[in-house]
Formats: sequence, C-alpha cells, structure tokens
Amino acid sequence: MNNFLVFMPGGSDSVKASFPQPYPLAEDSLWAVAADENTCVDVCERLGITPSGDVWGVVSKIEEYLGFYDRALWQKLNAWTAQG
Repeated sequence: MNNFLVFMPGGSDSVKASFPQPYPLAEDSLWAVAADENTCVDVCERLGITPSGDVWGVVSKIEEYLGFYDRALWQKLNAWTAQG
C-alpha cells in the first residue's frame, strides 16, 4: 500500500468515494490517502484530475515522512504502509 497527499479543493466527495478512510488534513481540500496505485498519475486518474484543469488537484506520493503533526496521522501512515 502506498501513501499519497491529495490537494483537491472541493473534492471531498470524490476523495471519500475513491479511497477507504482518507485522513483529512484540511477541511474539504487536503487528505492523506492509501492506495494500491504506484504513481501520482494513477491516483490523479482515479480521482478524475486532468492536466487540462477540468478537475483540478495535486497529488504527491509520501515515500518518507518527517515533520510535526497530530500523532494520529503518523499512526495512520504507518498502518497503511504495513498493509502493503
């Protein structure tokens, strides 16, 4: 299982429908998600994010993580990684 950050303003319904248990980081715009997909392009396609900007968003793969945030986020990322 791979971890990704998804920034998709107004994309709450799409993210919730596409990924089990997305972890919200900012209300209705930023989530941590787990996916079987290997690339950001795959996740974008799953969400319908297009290069033309018809559906706008940014996806970044989390391969290593350092930082300061709520402990629950790090626990969620570790759990997702262990599933893979």
